[in-house]
Amino acid sequence: MTKEMGFIHMKSEFVLAIQVFAKLNKSRRWEYKLQVYEKWRWSKDVTLLAFKKHPICMLLSEDKITKSMNFLVNEMGWPSEAIARYPLILFFSLEKRIVPRCSVVQVLKLKGLIQTDVSLATLMTCKEEKFLKNVVANFPENAPLLLDVYKGQMGPLDVVAS
Repeated sequence: MTKEMGFIHMKSEFVLAIQVFAKLNKSRRWEYKLQVYEKWRWSKDVTLLAFKKHPICMLLSEDKITKSMNFLVNEMGWPSEAIARYPLILFFSLEKRIVPRCSVVQVLKLKGLIQTDVSLATLMTCKEEKFLKNVVANFPENAPLLLDVYKGQMGPLDVVAS
């Protein structure tokens, strides 16, 4: 099955994919996980693409998937398919990484400091120091405020109201 999905048998993802698939198939949860992602408008092909990139995405709990997807898709407005292209994002802590970084981006957008869409992959996958340097410190007049938002001491709407 994994070869049919296009895995290269010499890569570590191949071995990982076999382990994940065997574990889920054994417990008959493979189809269930496909349904979990289907709720977020991922076709079977899109889910398999995410699985190919990061096989462990199929081992995430339904709760973890749902909470992260709900925030990213419904609250932040990112297309569900964008997350499928970078399933690693689903592994990050909603409270410690996803919400703080997205809140900073919301403030920047609400204040008109950025107009273009920010790359979801870049935003989530860079190290904290790089995020703080390239995003927060890049706006020196707003850096203290952005840092408060990042630390959860203020919400995005609090900043805009002030």
